[in-house]
Amino acid sequence: MYDEDEATRSSGDDGAEAALRRSLSPRAVSPARSRQLLEVRGSEVHGRGVYARRDIDPGEPVLTFGGMLVAAPTVSDDLYAMQVGPALWLVSPPGSEDLEDFMNHGCEPNLGFVDGSVTLHALRPIRAGEEVLWDYSTSMCEPGWSVACCCGAPSCRGRIASFCDLPPGTQARLRPRALAYLRG
Repeated sequence: MYDEDEATRSSGDDGAEAALRRSLSPRAVSPARSRQLLEVRGSEVHGRGVYARRDIDPGEPVLTFGGMLVAAPTVSDDLYAMQVGPALWLVSPPGSEDLEDFMNHGCEPNLGFVDGSVTLHALRPIRAGEEVLWDYSTSMCEPGWSVACCCGAPSCRGRIASFCDLPPGTQARLRPRALAYLRG
């Protein structure tokens, strides 16, 4: 869960940020429930990944990201962080081993932010033993940011890029599974 006092100190208190803080608490999917659904193990995509322990139905909420809400200038490269607003990041505490810290990107993901919140839902049926993947571009808008993609999907874009740098057609395709601040 994020630290509301730290979030208020770090990010100001405009209406959009207050609404974002409300959407982060309480968790839609508890960490205990996510651990019943998911497990971490070696991944063919990259290092370690997160896998379904049982079959997951389309639309089922799978994992809600947690952490501390901080302003962009305070986020360092050595932290697991997910952008959740124009200048806001949800950061895992140093040394944490939360499931979300091990989730890999996929250009053909089976999870997405279908309601715009920080909860990932199944986009299609997911079989027990299948790696769960989400498209990192659906949470990030940092112009110029990109990293090589190694997802291996037939439609792999080759690079994971900031949502705002994607071609308009790709943005339109991804928008329904992106965080609320990217939906415009």
